[in-house]
Amino acid sequence: MKMHDFWRIVDRVIYESDIVLEVIDARMPNLTRNKKVENKVRRKRKFLILVMNKSDLITRKIKMNFLQKFKSKKEVIFVSCKQRIGISALKEMILELAKKIRYSNDIKVGVVGYPNTGKSSVINTLSGRSAAKTSPIAGLTRGVQWIRGENNVMFFDTPGVIPLGEKDETEQALMAIRDPNKLLNPDLAAMRVIQLFLDNNKKSLEKFYDVKIETNDTFEILLEIGKRKNFLWKGGEVDEVRTALTIVRDWQRGNLILNF
Repeated sequence: MKMHDFWRIVDRVIYESDIVLEVIDARMPNLTRNKKVENKVRRKRKFLILVMNKSDLITRKIKMNFLQKFKSKKEVIFVSCKQRIGISALKEMILELAKKIRYSNDIKVGVVGYPNTGKSSVINTLSGRSAAKTSPIAGLTRGVQWIRGENNVMFFDTPGVIPLGEKDETEQALMAIRDPNKLLNPDLAAMRVIQLFLDNNKKSLEKFYDVKIETNDTFEILLEIGKRKNFLWKGGEVDEVRTALTIVRDWQRGNLILNF
């Protein structure tokens, strides 16, 4: 999808919606938030909920650090569609906001988010997988549909996820959008993953790879992991690429988690 097409859809979805859910990967909120979208929602005076998905993969410390940035915690909720954590609370939050809105029949909820944040899972979990689609939204891209949920709540089912735009391959790797084998610099992506653990839960990284980390140098840690996994060339040097690809794959597959 071209960038101008995306923003056209976003503007229309915001216009049509009473409430907008922005689905964010709780493991890397700064990377998977889009403040331009958030500002658009607020300028239109629509209710915004930041849905922090995959919260089962993070620590309480990460949650608290993120919440400290907000004066009002009412617009942030941590959920896990996979574990069905926080789903009931999210439904209640939507219904509470609905009471503040003057509407005749349905409350309309738009859902936006980067690829792989779990946008579709949120829609499916909230509406029910067997929910019937209704009429297309006039003037929007083919495939954009309404999905009826419970309690007169209607959800946008749209392929219009937030495009990557300026995001580089390292960020795409962290978001599990780029195949590790297609990375030009897998070591940079692996070191970004390592830095996430140094910043949030070093012990989890140590336990997963059975290493003792005594430095903040992400490249040295990568080499230590390679040694521990015996990813060595004949001369005894660490196979940096193989090690980096393993770390990125472990992250993307959800094997390497922050709250281990």
